[in-house]
Parts: sequence; C-alpha cells; structure tokens
Amino acid sequence: MDTTTLEANKALVRRYSQAVMDGDMDTLLALQHADVKWWVLGRGDLSREAFNNAVRNGLLSAKKRVVVITGLTAEGDRVAYEAQGEMTFEDRVYRNTYHNLLIIRDGLIVEGREYMDTLASTQARLR
Repeated sequence: MDTTTLEANKALVRRYSQAVMDGDMDTLLALQHADVKWWVLGRGDLSREAFNNAVRNGLLSAKKRVVVITGLTAEGDRVAYEAQGEMTFEDRVYRNTYHNLLIIRDGLIVEGREYMDTLASTQARLR
C-alpha cells in the first residue's frame, strides 16, 4: 500500500474522531461502509445500526465531547489509534482511554474494533 493511501486512512480516523467531538452523526455514518462490522469490548459483535445507536444515545448525548488521539499507526488497510476521551454529561464527566482498530477500504470503515477501560465504562453506566 502506498504512502498516500496510508495517510488518507489516518486522515479518515482523524475526521471520525473530530465528528465524535462535533456530535456530527451524519459524518460518522458517511465514513462507514453500509455493511460495516463492529466489535466492542464487553459487548461483542454489533451491527452498524446497533453500534451507531449506542454512539448516538451515549457519547453524542454528552453536552461536550473531547477526544485526543495520542497515538496513530497505519499499515495496509488497518489503522490503530489510541485516544483519551472526556464526555461531559448533565450529571457526570465520563473519562476513558481507548485503543481502536479500524479496517479501511476504498475510503470507508469496513470493520471496527473498540477497546477501552471497562471499569470506567461500567462505573459511568452505574451512575
């Protein structure tokens, strides 16, 4: 895979992260293939619809969202990135550390795997 494609794939990940911060569901959907497959630690396999509903009703329901990419590596059609997230809701601030792997083909996410601190995630849901 050429350097141009690797850089384009990394740019897509940055756009995806920015769309989360902006609460831009249209962009999040536009960056995903119609048949994208998602897997989330602690939840397992999720359809495109289930994953995006979880994002819409979870992270995007925050009043303020900050995502800082702290590491980004691309090889072939795979982009791995580490990020720190802070989501401010009415009743709490949710902070977590993520390590995600996205498979990108023809400029779209075709597969995503999300890893995070499950204790932070569980504690946020219990409040």
